[in-house]
Amino acid sequence: MFALFRSRKRNFVAPEVTLEVLDQFYPISALSQHHKILLSAKAKIVRIKKGKLITKVGSTDNYQYYLLQGKALLKAQDGKSKAITASTAAARHPIANLQPRRYSVFAKTAVTLLVFDRNVLSSYFEQAKEVFSPVQNNESYTPILSTTPLDTAVQAVLDHFEHDISTGRFILPSIPEVASQIVESLDDPDISVNKIARKVSLDPAIAIKLVSCANSPLFRGTREVTSCEEAIVRIGVRTTRDLVKVFAVRDLYQSKTPEIQKRLRSHWNVSKQVAAIAYILARLNRTIDPNQAMLGGAIHNIGVVPALLYAEQMPEVLDRYELTIDEFVNKTKTQMGVFMLKHWEWPDQLIDVVSHAENWSYQSSNQFIDMTDIVIVANAHLNILRKFLTCPPLNEISSFSKLSIKLGLTPEKSIQILVNAKKELQSVTSTIAFPN
Repeated sequence: MFALFRSRKRNFVAPEVTLEVLDQFYPISALSQHHKILLSAKAKIVRIKKGKLITKVGSTDNYQYYLLQGKALLKAQDGKSKAITASTAAARHPIANLQPRRYSVFAKTAVTLLVFDRNVLSSYFEQAKEVFSPVQNNESYTPILSTTPLDTAVQAVLDHFEHDISTGRFILPSIPEVASQIVESLDDPDISVNKIARKVSLDPAIAIKLVSCANSPLFRGTREVTSCEEAIVRIGVRTTRDLVKVFAVRDLYQSKTPEIQKRLRSHWNVSKQVAAIAYILARLNRTIDPNQAMLGGAIHNIGVVPALLYAEQMPEVLDRYELTIDEFVNKTKTQMGVFMLKHWEWPDQLIDVVSHAENWSYQSSNQFIDMTDIVIVANAHLNILRKFLTCPPLNEISSFSKLSIKLGLTPEKSIQILVNAKKELQSVTSTIAFPN
């Protein structure tokens, strides 16, 4: 045992580790009575003086701690801190669960800890894997054992996410009603431009955006347009539909919390660049509508929106499993995006884009280049241009192989094409960027 166990008071009488005590804590409470009886003999009760260090950030010891009495203070490396009080919901879970430790833990008051050897816990849970399923009725979900991989923690939070949606605790972001009506009306092949313009005029913000787009370098004609109807004529009905979707999606990247807003804007900056590259690649390919490809690029990362908003509104869920916001978002954005587009009842073609935007070995069901191929290659190009180093070389990406065969591209040639198309890329990104 290390130093903390030598700090106990000489006159301290440790409480008995009964089954009732063990039942206070997750995931121990889900073990069978037989395992809990065995575990009670292995537990240690420790008394720590006020102000003493319990465990240090970055450490990797072999203990798991539960708070029986008093208050503990958790401090992260960035200076943020949070307190845990015994007998509260937060205290039912192990303190500073993951290793290496994400927090330094101090005794804010004199505290009593229930301490287990992690190897012992692991062996018991290995014999009772069924404890990792959600608890039924009104009980909260069973959290992970501290030695389980991070992906298990992510799945646990995803379970909470779906549960919170089903119970109304978290409301999934949705496309504004007027935008939905506009998109729906644009799918009617018999609708007139005049009727479309009247629909668009119900949302002045969208009308202004379309007029601005019609006068942008991407669509600019010989004269400036001033009306919504003129803008739709110049842009075209199909492009109007795609742009309305892009603007509706873009406007979801908003939060009143500065920390979340900063992340949302950063993610949108990536999405708009993928959209611009997809537009150029689709125009070269000539089998995919460039504006559809732009929409695919714009929504490829849409899952970051519900993920970040969930982290903003339900921070206690991430805290329970000791996930940082960025870990959670990066590992759930694909599932979140697919979930949300299905909820919106958007086309399978776009759902496929979100599902596979970072799947470098993606193989479509046919030999033809599809929108998902275009977005994957666009995403890979941005990774290379910005030196993200999160994708393999272009010639090892299946979707790029399809493009290279049709267009005679090499990795070097395709990068040079984008470098030469700098002005056009800027035109697309400025068209769908947030206004200054």
